[in-house]
Amino acid sequence: MLDLFLSDMFGIAFILLLTGIFAGFVAGLLGVGGGIIMVPLVAYILTQTQTGVLTAMHSAIGTSLAVIIPTSFLSAKTHMALGNVDFFVVRKFALYVFIGACGGAMVARLLDNSSLKILFGSLCVIFGFIFLLKNIVLRKGLPNILFRAVIGGTVGLLSSLVGIGGGSLMVPSLTSFGWKMHRAVGTSALIGLVIAIPGMTSFVIMGMDVPGRPTHSFGYVWLPGVLCLTTTSFFMAIIGAKTADRINRDKLRKIFGIVLSIVGLRLAYSGFVAGGFGFLA
Repeated sequence: MLDLFLSDMFGIAFILLLTGIFAGFVAGLLGVGGGIIMVPLVAYILTQTQTGVLTAMHSAIGTSLAVIIPTSFLSAKTHMALGNVDFFVVRKFALYVFIGACGGAMVARLLDNSSLKILFGSLCVIFGFIFLLKNIVLRKGLPNILFRAVIGGTVGLLSSLVGIGGGSLMVPSLTSFGWKMHRAVGTSALIGLVIAIPGMTSFVIMGMDVPGRPTHSFGYVWLPGVLCLTTTSFFMAIIGAKTADRINRDKLRKIFGIVLSIVGLRLAYSGFVAGGFGFLA
């Protein structure tokens, strides 16, 4: 059914605008960025509408990170106004997250399209199960500097590697250290900005002279996608953040977790069918 809209540029723009609405709302509501929704759809659109594209996943990830910058900014700003951002936590994790985000983009540059599909799909399944689990408090307060470095670096690396922001890993991490859900979501929105800026910049630089990119690309960032997705996700992130304190997020998390797991399995399977793990030449 989706293919019916991909026959002309207006149909493509319509799908991207709708994707931005959903991605922005979920980003503000659950603090998960919007990449989990944007990456598979953008990759599918590029694969179906442009011939000779060898880096659909790379471009989808770079595009997602570019969109996450304004979305995370607005989401974080709204959460700040609501008192939901813990700046102490952001300061303690920012450096490690930043370094991890740069490393994730470098790893992505080495992998081919099918490898990134498998990685993205596998992480979606893991995140889906995380959303289905109840919040378990392991300890009250942040761990020592070594554990913070490991957690922050891992969150930054994986989030930049597959273009998902950072909340999918950061929210459950903070709640396991005793932070309330609304504080974890608000804080993760700001940390997502720390991930997206170096991640997107790295994807632009490393994709500059790579063949097989979509038309109208700046490095690994597909500019028409950024324009359409940002137009709607920009405002929906505010609505999602303001809605966060008014609804039962536990039920929504479970529904989102199930959908995420299904999407992840399908994407990982398509990556294996397309050739499994491999590296760019």
